Amino acid sequence: MLKPIVTFFELKFHNRILAIFTAYVLAVAPLFILIFFFFNQTRILFSDLPSVRDRLAEMMMIISDWSDQKLSLKADTTASWVSENVLAASDFSIDIIKGSLQSTTTVLAHLVLIVVITYFMLLYSTAFKSFLLAQANLENRKRLEQFFKKLQYLAKRYLLGQGLVIIILGLLIGSGLWLIGVPYPFFWGFLAGFLEIIPYIGTSIGGILPVLYMFMIADNYWQPIAVVGLYIVVQQLEGNLISPNIMGTSIRINPLFVILGLFIGGILWGIPGMILALPILAMTKEIFRSFDMFKPLSYLMEDGLARKKNVFLELFDDEKYRFFNFFFQERQE
Repeated sequence: MLKPIVTFFELKFHNRILAIFTAYVLAVAPLFILIFFFFNQTRILFSDLPSVRDRLAEMMMIISDWSDQKLSLKADTTASWVSENVLAASDFSIDIIKGSLQSTTTVLAHLVLIVVITYFMLLYSTAFKSFLLAQANLENRKRLEQFFKKLQYLAKRYLLGQGLVIIILGLLIGSGLWLIGVPYPFFWGFLAGFLEIIPYIGTSIGGILPVLYMFMIADNYWQPIAVVGLYIVVQQLEGNLISPNIMGTSIRINPLFVILGLFIGGILWGIPGMILALPILAMTKEIFRSFDMFKPLSYLMEDGLARKKNVFLELFDDEKYRFFNFFFQERQE
């Protein structure tokens, strides 16, 4: 994604290092603005946690009085049970919020390492490309160049598309939460937008946190229920309208491979691995599609596999698509 920017400034400055530095400044400045926003909102949110605990204590007394009147339970026993379980639940919810924010800090630390690696990749990109092209004969060199352009386009589309999806979800959810009356609506909105980078898991956490928060502070039940309804509607819009139109079909991977990718990425690299799982899967799918032997695997990774269950016998029932032949031929030799 940064390479076109680097190329543009390199023509202006006639200095590749200065061009890379300028590209980084343009790319990182908006990110630092968002980080400042998140940390400022987090500081305000944590300053209100004592009032949340007071609200839970009031809820405990209400539940205790109700159980004493309706169920003929001893007030002391009920109060003790509610105190242990409700406050434990509140601590768990607060721990989730703190853990999510600490994980964000960990991700930022890994991003610093990624920035350093990316710098050297940009600095030596021409040499790397020349090396790889030299490994191919003249007949396949043009095909390899097209393949590099496809991967670069895919990475660029993913990053730009994901950034746009985050902004849309943040504004959409934040506006909805503001109308419902949720405190810090755009903090929750953009938190959900950023967590959407991790499919399924991130979106679930992004919706659960404000719901739990509203259950702890709201004087009624309609607000938490409205928050649940808002997230359900937004998730339907995101999955069926926003992401397909912005990200394109090339990024769409079937849920089984996404879950496996999240699991393996989480084991290998933790949260950064889970964030990178989807773009790596998308690029892997394109790599498979470039070789006849592995082309069926690229279709196996696509979303909507249930509707294409017969595509393999219809399109790939041929010797050149049977990648198992590669292993069998190796054994025969």
